[in-house]
Amino acid sequence: MYGASHLLFADDSVLVVRANKEECQALWVIISCYEATSGKQIYKDKSEVVFSRNVRDDQTEAIRSELQTVETNYHAKYLGLPTIFGRSKKAVFEGIKQRIWKKLQGYKERLLSQPGKEILLKSIAQVIPTYAMSIFKLPDTLLEKLYSLFANFWWGSTNHHKRMHWQS
Repeated sequence: MYGASHLLFADDSVLVVRANKEECQALWVIISCYEATSGKQIYKDKSEVVFSRNVRDDQTEAIRSELQTVETNYHAKYLGLPTIFGRSKKAVFEGIKQRIWKKLQGYKERLLSQPGKEILLKSIAQVIPTYAMSIFKLPDTLLEKLYSLFANFWWGSTNHHKRMHWQS
């Protein structure tokens, strides 16, 4: 029994199999059938393979030659999210906070009406972390920082002047 798994989005795919020659050959057969049936071709020069630290060097060499592709240490991101991360989730998800901050800084808060600010927050700023939140549990400290960014934009606080944030 083969344990293949996958992530597919548009023309970008991540395929996961055990690091043995049999599963890689089965994967190659599937890819060949896909190419023959769809008329599309897999670009081997754009394809990469990643091995766990537990895979022996002789196995990695045999599998690389079987798949005719290059080895990389890790995939940094897939669909904007990390595929592998260490103990510190704060550093990994810092990019989400930075993207939201850049979006909010692009608008002059004094020039937007309250309904304009509401639309900006709900349709742009709050949507950015949604995909990541559907896959990962974001750290509470990051969520607190995001709430703070939203509140500061809504109430008009800047680094030099703080306004009172009303609470319901």
